[in-house]
Amino acid sequence: MRVELLCTGDELVTGLTPDTNSPYLEARLFELGIKVTRVVLVGDVREDITRALRESAHRADVVIVSGGLGPTADDFTAECAAGAAGVPLVEDARTLQFLRERAAKRGRELTPNVARMALVPEGSEVVPNPVGAAPLFIVRMGGCRLFFLPGVPREYRALVDGEVLPRVREELEKQPGRTYRAFRLLRTVGIPESVLDARVAPLAAAHARVVFGFRTHAPENQLKLMAEAPSRAEADAALAAAEKAARQELGLAVYGADGDSYPVVLAKLLTEAKATLSLAESCTGGLIAAQLTGVSGASNFLLGGAVVYTEPMKTAWAGVPPELLATHGAVSRPVAVAMAEGIRAACKTTYGLSVTGFAGPTGGTPEDPVGTVYCALAAEGAPTRVERFSIAGDRDMVRLFAASYALELLRERLLTPPSAP
Repeated sequence: MRVELLCTGDELVTGLTPDTNSPYLEARLFELGIKVTRVVLVGDVREDITRALRESAHRADVVIVSGGLGPTADDFTAECAAGAAGVPLVEDARTLQFLRERAAKRGRELTPNVARMALVPEGSEVVPNPVGAAPLFIVRMGGCRLFFLPGVPREYRALVDGEVLPRVREELEKQPGRTYRAFRLLRTVGIPESVLDARVAPLAAAHARVVFGFRTHAPENQLKLMAEAPSRAEADAALAAAEKAARQELGLAVYGADGDSYPVVLAKLLTEAKATLSLAESCTGGLIAAQLTGVSGASNFLLGGAVVYTEPMKTAWAGVPPELLATHGAVSRPVAVAMAEGIRAACKTTYGLSVTGFAGPTGGTPEDPVGTVYCALAAEGAPTRVERFSIAGDRDMVRLFAASYALELLRERLLTPPSAP
């Protein structure tokens, strides 16, 4: 099945708004075994949109169009769709009634520009929008089905998941002699992309039905596995074998798969261990806390912490002795250790995690240049672990990887606790 995406709007072609809809849909289609063949961005020009619709319909089996279905003067995608299909616009009675009721609930009159959202190409299949106003409508042009969706991401995703993908899946299942595909995305941290590639290269030869691919999304690197076979059972079996081999090769570097996120995985590990955590952050400026508190229920394991950005605050809030700072400097192994132990004692937690470093572009010393970061993990009844990292990149990149490296100390400890004496 050949699928193309067509996104309309001046904001997309002028760089004012990034296209977030296409990557979302591409990933969802990929889960079905479909690689999008083309993504086209078109500005708010009637002739350009109409031409693009005809060209995509000529090339593809399915075209998914987003944007231009709202009530404003530059929302004319429905008009272009009717022109491309060679049919008039007609009023969809159900949509019009919905719009009237929606306006009444808000104490408003239905205005002509809002009522325009009920106009669709004649012969369209119209599907209500569960989270917005403009409906999804589906137009057939020759052998192609075109799905027209609002461009608002929340509405777009709801209609993609609830209406578009089930229809595409149903059509896919009908195709004779189809190739079945199965997918897995393995998420890794702490391993560079080139090293990841080198380590799994021998596996590709041993798993001929599986395509190995890579994607970097800092601070993680992702291994994409796609198995192809004449039957679903064979594809699933090939994928399972390749995944097992990859996990054995990569070990702890694999933190999750598919839709897993690092903070959620770490939160689960902390919760299962009934462990609590406190943080002392310097160069990361609260980034670690922000990541963890993005998880619902974080208060069950993250009891507190401090952004100890200056030396006096390292002493006041994390208990770092002033003489230690004077002797070794704020960016050093001893201070990282003292920060982790001090914040753990202050918050009375299972673990205390600290990070201090030179994020740049200024600062640093000959021994510890910009990009040097020290991370430490303190735990009851065990020596405090401290590691030094050299991180390349700008200030944001140093902070991002510093947070990742610090959290990796914690994840490794949770997965491989020290043996009892």
